[in-house]
Amino acid sequence: MCFICLAFSTNAEAKSFFSRFAEGWAKFFMSCDSTYVTPQLYNITVQSELSYWHDFYHIKSKETKKSMVIESEPSIVLGGYVYYSILGFGLSWNLNDIGKPNGETNGTSMRKGFSLHTARLFAEIFTYSSGKTARITHLSDFDLKNRNKSFSGLDSKVFGVHAFYIFNNKKFSWPAAFGENAVQRKSCGSWTLGFQYNKQTVTLNEKELPDYLVNKISPSLLFRKVNYSDYSVSVGYAYNWVLGRNLLLAISLQPSIGYRRSNIEGTDFSHNILNNVSTDLTTRASFFWNNTRLFSGLILELHTYSYRQSTLGLTNTYGTLKLVVGFNCWRKR
Repeated sequence: MCFICLAFSTNAEAKSFFSRFAEGWAKFFMSCDSTYVTPQLYNITVQSELSYWHDFYHIKSKETKKSMVIESEPSIVLGGYVYYSILGFGLSWNLNDIGKPNGETNGTSMRKGFSLHTARLFAEIFTYSSGKTARITHLSDFDLKNRNKSFSGLDSKVFGVHAFYIFNNKKFSWPAAFGENAVQRKSCGSWTLGFQYNKQTVTLNEKELPDYLVNKISPSLLFRKVNYSDYSVSVGYAYNWVLGRNLLLAISLQPSIGYRRSNIEGTDFSHNILNNVSTDLTTRASFFWNNTRLFSGLILELHTYSYRQSTLGLTNTYGTLKLVVGFNCWRKR
């Protein structure tokens, strides 16, 4: 009998420990001032996303002062996220790629993302690729008007990890602006401190250039592959404007500075490995309606990555505009 009592007692103590741990976890990461923020009231969040993606690559030779701009064809991407509490997983597919054979797609058939949305901490892991179906829209000393600008020799692959801490997390809600699992009730802002890791590979196949450009592009603008890993720290500011009941306009700017290890293979210069200082900028904005059960809105996100070495400069900017519609279910106790 004593053994049975001991077993029940041990089991109750274990449940009590895990219950206290869960409550402490939730209080630390999700507690807020309820006059400013209504926290997530449900366990499950389901959202669909229809987004427009566009990439720009600006290549400039420091020796000849010539430049070239390549743009990927805009992509319409359909996907979504499923959240359990503060954890989310998302998948999306490029609708432009449907029905096209391998090698002719825009290179963005699937995008993957994992995210953590809390009042205090935000983190995401993502991977995507782009390029292939692109256009050359600018070339120094050459008029491209009425020319075939198509170029299928560009390919870019990105893997990233972003995380940052929100200082004014009791009154300012990052999930209300970009996670859709909370509602901002009074306008408020916050400073953020973050860490970013990005690994990007950009390849350029000059054999895919239009025939009329083969001898027109300076070799100083051409490279075979740029490979770089970027570690940076960002200090930014975000603000949520409450325009009306359940209606929010938000913006976030996060400039960053860090260390980049670059590896470049060129066509008229030797293999280079450089370690240098990197500067990048991430911009986000959103416009949302959320009544805690249903939500819909727009999210704009811009990323700029810059590569520099003694002879070549490469700036890759990509942007996305998302239409988000979703709902919450399984109300918390």
